[in-house]
Amino acid sequence: MNRATPGGPSRPFTLVACTNCPSDVGEPVMDRLREAVRTCPHGILVATGCLGGLLHCTPAEGLHAAVQPCAKDRTPAGPVTRLGPIATEADAELVGAWLLAGMPDDGTLPHRLRAVPAPRHIAHLN
Repeated sequence: MNRATPGGPSRPFTLVACTNCPSDVGEPVMDRLREAVRTCPHGILVATGCLGGLLHCTPAEGLHAAVQPCAKDRTPAGPVTRLGPIATEADAELVGAWLLAGMPDDGTLPHRLRAVPAPRHIAHLN
């Protein structure tokens, strides 16, 4: 993975990844995400428990995470993007490239890598 260049498109973010739910792909995928975060000057990776309250978690299919852009002082600066399932190292590389590019909303992050919100976050129809 390429290092971010000073003044490049990468912007500060906090990436929160579930390390609690068992997954066959967990460690290699986490390693790729760690590598991606290290290349971003103001990226932070937080390993946490299940994100089932935030997104529709299917651990058997891959790792789930959420990322939020923020200011350098960690103040949130945009909406949370739910990620997953991140099932392969190639998926993790795509997420890493998207983070390094500044998390653009231009289709560079494949739709299949955007997790569905948890049922309680979806408006119910009457």
